[in-house]
Amino acid sequence: MKKEHWALVSLLLNLFQSALKFFAGFLTGSLSLLGEALHSLSDATASVIAYVSIKFSEKKHRRFPYGLYKLENIGAIVIAFFLIVAAYEIGQRAVSGRVEIDRSFLPVGIGVVVFSLLSSLTLSFLERRAGKNLNSPTLIADSYHTLTDAFGSALVLLSLSAAYLGYNYDRYFALAVVALILYTAFGLLREQVGAILDISADEETVEKIRDIILDFPEVESIKRLLVRSAGGRLFVDAEILLRPGSFMRSHAVADEIERKIAKEIDNVEMVFIHYEPAREERLRIAVFSRDGEALCRDFSNVSKMYIFEEKRGKPEVREVRVHSEEDVAKLLVREGVDIVICGHHPESSRAKWILHKNGIFVWETDRENIYEALSEVSKLRLDSLNKE
Repeated sequence: MKKEHWALVSLLLNLFQSALKFFAGFLTGSLSLLGEALHSLSDATASVIAYVSIKFSEKKHRRFPYGLYKLENIGAIVIAFFLIVAAYEIGQRAVSGRVEIDRSFLPVGIGVVVFSLLSSLTLSFLERRAGKNLNSPTLIADSYHTLTDAFGSALVLLSLSAAYLGYNYDRYFALAVVALILYTAFGLLREQVGAILDISADEETVEKIRDIILDFPEVESIKRLLVRSAGGRLFVDAEILLRPGSFMRSHAVADEIERKIAKEIDNVEMVFIHYEPAREERLRIAVFSRDGEALCRDFSNVSKMYIFEEKRGKPEVREVRVHSEEDVAKLLVREGVDIVICGHHPESSRAKWILHKNGIFVWETDRENIYEALSEVSKLRLDSLNKE
């Protein structure tokens, strides 16, 4: 069923329960049962608000381009206020009213309360499960409201059972119902007001998003990561620093990050990735070495990597401690390499894909010395600049 269908089921059940409780409450004279009847009536009104807020929360308007998701949070807040009103009514009657129970109608009252208890527990369980599956805070809030009604019915059942045995504790059970309702109401208010004020998503979700972003080898660090929750949706806003060499394909990297977050994190409505280079862009050329200054012929036998950068005299030397072609390709990405010089392209299709995706060009050469091989690429670089 859809969200609005669950809200309608809740509405009809609460109306039916309220009518039965009022009838049994007037027959028995039980204050706690009449209070529960008022509670069920407030539940019914809250269900109407839940239905309306759910229907309108899905709508979008040019003046509300992000949608009306927060209507569901507002609906949940209104439900909390209905709970407080119900608690006030019950408490006022318990403190100032006279409580007399007609024991001849107690079996009717007990039957009504047992029915209300079982039906409320069933609906609360089904509605909360549907709220989680459909990601609806209003349905979840309404399920807790229904659960409160079930607890209230349990207290009334104890009160009527005691009266059946000759003990009139109805006033005290009514006050216990008030405390239960207020506890639920203020818990809902705290949660939903946080959502209205753009509270952050839970820490586990934020960390999962952070791990997804940092899993991209092009990303050097995250400057800012904001994840807010509104109406059961998540809005992600991140600012990242890209390694040298990655910035040339920065837009594609950002798009890939956005797609992966939307795919792996539930209920993501929008993802915004802002990017900037970690430092000034310079051409970086890596030359693979097998032994000393001898050029390595393939990706799987690399022992050292010499990295030459424009406007820098001496090369950086990196010990290569990985031997799979895929790991070597990832190392090149992390180092921000633009061109790699080797005897042959990698044989691994995965390694080829990593290099292609990150715009790393493989220069094949027959030269034996790394500096002789570098001169080929330098000449090519100079020629291309002169043509420009």
